[in-house]
Amino acid sequence: MPATPPQQPQHHQPAATFTVEEAVELVHVVRNGFIESRTIGSAVVTAPDGSLLASLGHPAAPVYPRSTLKPLQAIASLRHGARLVDEQIALACGSHRGTARHRQTAATVLSYAGMDETFLQCPAAWPADPAGLIEMAQDAGPGGPVKTPLAYNCSGKHAGFLSAAKHGGHDVRTYLDLEHPVQREVAAVLEEYCGEPVAHWGVDGCGAPAPVLSLTGLARGIGRVAAAPHRRDAEVHAASVATAMLEYPWAVHGESNTNTVVIRELGVIAKLGADGVMVMATADGTSVAVKALDGGTRAGNLVALVLLAQFAPEQVDLDALPGVLDTVVPKILGRGTPVGRVQLARPVMALLD
Repeated sequence: MPATPPQQPQHHQPAATFTVEEAVELVHVVRNGFIESRTIGSAVVTAPDGSLLASLGHPAAPVYPRSTLKPLQAIASLRHGARLVDEQIALACGSHRGTARHRQTAATVLSYAGMDETFLQCPAAWPADPAGLIEMAQDAGPGGPVKTPLAYNCSGKHAGFLSAAKHGGHDVRTYLDLEHPVQREVAAVLEEYCGEPVAHWGVDGCGAPAPVLSLTGLARGIGRVAAAPHRRDAEVHAASVATAMLEYPWAVHGESNTNTVVIRELGVIAKLGADGVMVMATADGTSVAVKALDGGTRAGNLVALVLLAQFAPEQVDLDALPGVLDTVVPKILGRGTPVGRVQLARPVMALLD
């Protein structure tokens, strides 16, 4: 059954994220010298100790971080006994493309726990890329290819939850219930790592509980995960999550997709979330979180990477950065030829040297 948000006093539940008036311009889309579109939102940079380094807009306002929280949800699964290693951990943190390798990794996690895809409560889906669809069609039997929850981009997270439920001795049928021990552990991890309680609970697109936190809390939490492999006082599960994401970036997104490119080329933890959320963090724990108010994706990679390079230059390969930006920032084309660019708006530029 889908997760049901808990009943809370109305005054404890925020009704909305920040407003247009509280947002600032993050990027412009410029076509042939003319500003065609403007993306507004909020952004925040947190230091390795979690303190605030810079902010734009209203990063203390509540947001749905969506899939940017998967590394923290994976920590909760590991705490509750999920038997995940290497690329399986990375897949639990990922929003993958449903390729054969992604599907097989999720299926292996389930198999170790004595389960199969029928236990997954995320929706059935097709692979996200045309190559994956062709691959599935070629491998299909006489009846042709069929949608499978293994191809859903959150199947790794769900397989991790199920593994934790099974190996922790809990009911696998109710693993998405907010009162389930695994989901209670998720709430505890979020509060511990992000430094704030969950402000509200909804239901994510995959059916899992969707918490509301501030953008600042999100940055702080993912910064702690990114720094874990280099801190003696860090939780071993957090170190395992960060290490897996860095060593198996294909499982986090896809062979040539943006999060994978950033992780592989820069050694920076990167995780996108639906509706315009992006979080990135360097090995020392410096972190940037971005939310585009309209839910678009044009701002996240550019703003996050530039702010990381500004506030943690020794943690970012500045020689490799231009090539990464050229790959992950959307192109503005006319008849297949560049005729413009996505560029930083003035509020972001004001934070740069």
